[in-house]
Amino acid sequence: MDKMLIDSEFFSKFINNLARFFEGKGEIAVHDFRDDFAHSVVEIAGTLNDRKVGDNTSDEFIDMIINNSEELEVNPVYFTRNERGAVLKTCSTLIRDEEGKIIGAVCLNYDVTDLILAQNAINQSLQYKTEGKSLDGELLAMDVDSLMQHYISMVENIIGKPPQLMNKEEKIKALAYLDCKGVFKIHKASIILCDAFQISKYMLYNFLDEAKQNNLK
Repeated sequence: MDKMLIDSEFFSKFINNLARFFEGKGEIAVHDFRDDFAHSVVEIAGTLNDRKVGDNTSDEFIDMIINNSEELEVNPVYFTRNERGAVLKTCSTLIRDEEGKIIGAVCLNYDVTDLILAQNAINQSLQYKTEGKSLDGELLAMDVDSLMQHYISMVENIIGKPPQLMNKEEKIKALAYLDCKGVFKIHKASIILCDAFQISKYMLYNFLDEAKQNNLK
């Protein structure tokens, strides 16, 4: 049987229909890397990242392509955040030429922020707790990144939303809780938390001081 050829007009129509399928929560970007990584977007549908044809891809994605393309092809689905702080579930498919060189990519981004908030609200409403010993007793074997992610997930459940979506008062409450747990004794904790909460180091310690002044725990 002959191969079915997909022309550019159909492909453009397909990604626009796919963006409509996600009803404002999706974005599909097609990248062409044959010249370079600059101005790589050649087709875009959806507006999650406020991009248009001729824009660049992100530095993080370029780094993944250059240094970790094999892992990306094995695990193409991952989570990112855009400049607005929304949590995106992303699926990136690399395009290679006949010699195996990466010449482009098709990236699908899906805004799952509302789903995370809904999940946290349900968990908070149910007040479900794991039976048996506390999770804190099971953390000895974790590396620093996993340990920090565990504590960040804990404050997400307590506050009911991801750190980057919390307001000032919620961030202060979350950081006070982490301080009470001794998280700031962990190596590079402040750097990881600044990234998670999307605040500066100066603001981080200001929030901590404010929490201590108000005796928050």
